[in-house]
Amino acid sequence: MCPYIRKGMNINGWYYYCDAVAFGLKLTGKDLDSIGCTEEQRKICKSLMELAVGVGIVPEPVDEG
Repeated sequence: MCPYIRKGMNINGWYYYCDAVAFGLKLTGKDLDSIGCTEEQRKICKSLMELAVGVGIVPEPVDEG
């Protein structure tokens, strides 16, 4: 799993979010793939975030140029 994913329990139940998005990190597709944040994994993460908190935002790769 991506090292930027944070999950845990709070008073309202489970939370699930991505530090890469929260901190506005700009990562290339290669960077994302190297940490396991593949397109498939981003779909899974987004679904889990939407289920847990109602909204899901995942990192999008930036141009390598």
